[in-house]
Amino acid sequence: MAKTQTSQRDEKHELTRRALIKWSVAAGAALGVSRSKIYEILEGTAGKGVAYAAAEQATTRAVCLQAGNGGLAWFTQFWQQYDIVKARNATFSWNYPGQETDITGNKQPLAIGPATPWASLPAQRQVTCFLSGANETHNNIPMSNGTLNGNSIFAVISALQAAAPCTIPVVTIGGSKLGTAPGAAAESNVANADGIVGLFNSAASQMNGLLSKPTDAALYKAHFDAFIQLNRAANRPTTKAAYTTASSAAAFLGKNLSTQLQITQDDLTRYGITGNTRGNVTAIGRALIVTAKAFGLGLCNTVLMPAMNDDPHGAFDGGDVNTVPMQLKGIFDAFMTDCAKTTDPDGTTLADDLVFTISGDTYKDPLSRPGWGDGTPNNTNVVYVYSSGHLEPGWFGGVDRAGKALGFGADGKPAPYNSANTAKFATAAIAYAVAKRDERAIANFANGVTIGGVFGKLKDK
Repeated sequence: MAKTQTSQRDEKHELTRRALIKWSVAAGAALGVSRSKIYEILEGTAGKGVAYAAAEQATTRAVCLQAGNGGLAWFTQFWQQYDIVKARNATFSWNYPGQETDITGNKQPLAIGPATPWASLPAQRQVTCFLSGANETHNNIPMSNGTLNGNSIFAVISALQAAAPCTIPVVTIGGSKLGTAPGAAAESNVANADGIVGLFNSAASQMNGLLSKPTDAALYKAHFDAFIQLNRAANRPTTKAAYTTASSAAAFLGKNLSTQLQITQDDLTRYGITGNTRGNVTAIGRALIVTAKAFGLGLCNTVLMPAMNDDPHGAFDGGDVNTVPMQLKGIFDAFMTDCAKTTDPDGTTLADDLVFTISGDTYKDPLSRPGWGDGTPNNTNVVYVYSSGHLEPGWFGGVDRAGKALGFGADGKPAPYNSANTAKFATAAIAYAVAKRDERAIANFANGVTIGGVFGKLKDK
């Protein structure tokens, strides 16, 4: 059925409105203007409707780590299977027997140890752990916990975030892949953290497409009215009066975004990154430093990155398990601290509006340290989710000290292990968290899976 002229006009208006919001957020970031001030300026130049649309954060941001080639195993030292931890057996693949702390007050069991990040967060903000999916040993782009009813969960996240304006919706690093889903954004791929800085610089310099060839005169005027106001709000004479072309404005914008996102020595110190930090740990840390800055400036919604990819068979034998998890903990804690210090215009912090997932090919044998084998009980896999409190924390499913794997059903209760079903529930739960408990928003992807009241907290009325 052909679209009516009215619907075509409304669709065009929504697209131009989103373009204005994207441009204004990027310009404000370049000029050092706070996001709240940007929305105040938008209200004065483009109306309350645009300002409200810009300020509203209907979905969370997302950081997704794809820990391939055995790299997922490192993260078991953050959150190992609950009964494995409670066994306090020094031959099991948990480096801190007898040093665990139970997280109480939640429906699902969870124990953390000395290397667990975010330990100081309230119990309801702790991580959700799903025994789900299948073992995909030696796969650098594992997807058994990355697919929701035929769609990539990472692309689903992007589709859900479509209503949240930003300059570049999704950044992928290295070999990470976004995948496909209806309504997903195109991914922008870079080699490393420094590439993220260059990417936003480049994207900003290409904003002349919005400025030099406007199809809507009112939008054109709003662009420049907002830019003039942003310069005034910046309270510094960094530009000349003669902004006669869009290309000069875009060039200035690109120049300043690079400065805003640059990794400093203070950043590295805060994240505990030194010359002694392992290279693959440093790569994650540098990426998270830039990610926190990009999120804070409203430039990006999702960053998808590889993690570790080092197949740590000798982690226990060689003693690396004594240092690497603690290095990772320092980086994760610093990232969360940065997010907690950055406030959105609606009064929440980035830490309140964040989903952080860790998935991979194999979490390795939880029952035996020597050689840390790739096999897992019943060919199981895991995915870890920090959900900003939208999901029920703790373990759904798990492996016990005898090596028996137990799954969970659609009701969240124990059930025989089924790799496909558990993965479907886990990825639907991730989508639910990103959508901030909006069951309707994920309905087209979840295909009848109910998350609220089972795996996730119910939406406030």
